[in-house]
Amino acid sequence: MTTLLDPSSRSLVFAVFSVFVVICLMLCIVTGADEDDRALVRSDSRRLRSWQQGIAMGGDTTTVATVTVLVGMVAAFGFDGLGVMLGSLIGVMLLLVLIIEPLRGHASLTAADMLDARGSGGPAVRVSWGVVTLLVCFPLLVVQLVVVGNVAAALVGQPGVRTGCIVVIGCVMTALAVSGGIRGTGVVMIAKSAIALPVLVVAAVLVLVRFGGDPGRLLDAAAHGSRMGEAYLRPGGYTGEGWVGAVNRIGQTFGMSMATLAMPAVLMRAISTKSPRGARTVGRWMLGELTLLYGTLAVVGVGAAALAGEALREAGPAAQVFTPLVFGRALDSGGVLVAALACVLFLTALAAVVDVTLAAGIALGRDVLGASGKADGAASRWSAALTGAVSAVAAVVAADWNLVVVSTLWLAVCGAALAPVLLYALYWPGFTARGALWCLWGATVLSIVALALSPYASGTPESIFPEHDFRVWDVTIPGLVTVPAGFLLGWLGSVTDPRRAAGDVPGSGRRREPDTV
Repeated sequence: MTTLLDPSSRSLVFAVFSVFVVICLMLCIVTGADEDDRALVRSDSRRLRSWQQGIAMGGDTTTVATVTVLVGMVAAFGFDGLGVMLGSLIGVMLLLVLIIEPLRGHASLTAADMLDARGSGGPAVRVSWGVVTLLVCFPLLVVQLVVVGNVAAALVGQPGVRTGCIVVIGCVMTALAVSGGIRGTGVVMIAKSAIALPVLVVAAVLVLVRFGGDPGRLLDAAAHGSRMGEAYLRPGGYTGEGWVGAVNRIGQTFGMSMATLAMPAVLMRAISTKSPRGARTVGRWMLGELTLLYGTLAVVGVGAAALAGEALREAGPAAQVFTPLVFGRALDSGGVLVAALACVLFLTALAAVVDVTLAAGIALGRDVLGASGKADGAASRWSAALTGAVSAVAAVVAADWNLVVVSTLWLAVCGAALAPVLLYALYWPGFTARGALWCLWGATVLSIVALALSPYASGTPESIFPEHDFRVWDVTIPGLVTVPAGFLLGWLGSVTDPRRAAGDVPGSGRRREPDTV
């Protein structure tokens, strides 16, 4: 993978990336928040228009792992890769219909404020929500930094510089998050989308032109290039066959939907919108952007199978992260498209890590430290800096791990722990603090155990511990089990709450009016 770019194209990529970083840093300093946490989290963001906020929210769900893994899965497994995109779009629609407007109406600075306002909060719940949010954000940050470190090292042509790339890029992105706040990072997201979307649309159009504008011809070529034949267009290539495959496929779509509607960075930006009604408009822009993005990624993935299937098979599963670049080289031997796609990966990684770092910092500063009264006016800013530093170190340690395992971890915890609490708190008046705690901690532990006992952890060459075998089931995507379990725990904890039976549940009387500051 060290020959993807010639020296001139490599110089172009790093020149564009460097200019983008400098411009974004300047924009974050100029448009960023002051030292107060409330300004860092929300007030400055209200100067952004609804369409700008929508594009920024769409960027929150589009990480560099999303681009590389989705394109790689579509190229390698066809139908199953498209199922991941479908799950994400369903999650965005659920967010738009069920979450975004009432969340903005009840939350002041974080989602934990909504739990307090709806009568299912308290200091213990706030701390628990913050800790579980960190457990979601850290694996997501690690994946982003490892992917972009691998891509940077491959483009430089020196695999040994991967650690340095991870650390440097992590420090740059942390600086952007700390200096920019919600509004500054929103500007970064908009700038990224303005560059990435046109490049991906052009790449998709070039694929269709190569095959005469005939999707059937393109799919036939992809089926042939992937060496899967008709199985390329059927489920089971990635998720497996039989009952295990069915559980994986349903869990994939179900878990991805729940995780998307509860992503911390997306919730953070939804709370920062101008008003509950404006939040609905923001969601529509977000859905439109993601529909266009996933459509182009699907075409690029199918095109990669058709044009570079042989090269991808020879490179093996470890090269999945480089699928967009291999595709670019096959479609344009001149290197211009490869350089453009490399820029897209870098810019996507920068924008995603910036927002996730900020969301993790806010969770640590406002929820974990704020619940104990130890937070000052700049707690979230310093917490974001600490989060970025720890994530960079963790990414160096986990650089050789199977990144699919790490990605599945944050998706499982987010969908099984955060999403049920969010939905219950908004729509079930009987939901209590005990139910929230049972759901947050029970679903988190269950998700970790489910993955620890799966082939992702042991028993296969791609496992974290390939030399051991302590798996008890072959399901690798446990969403069909963990998400219902999260809802069950939340319900069970609430209905068995003795204070609920005694009518002594906090917030069971008059609930606080929505914060409209």
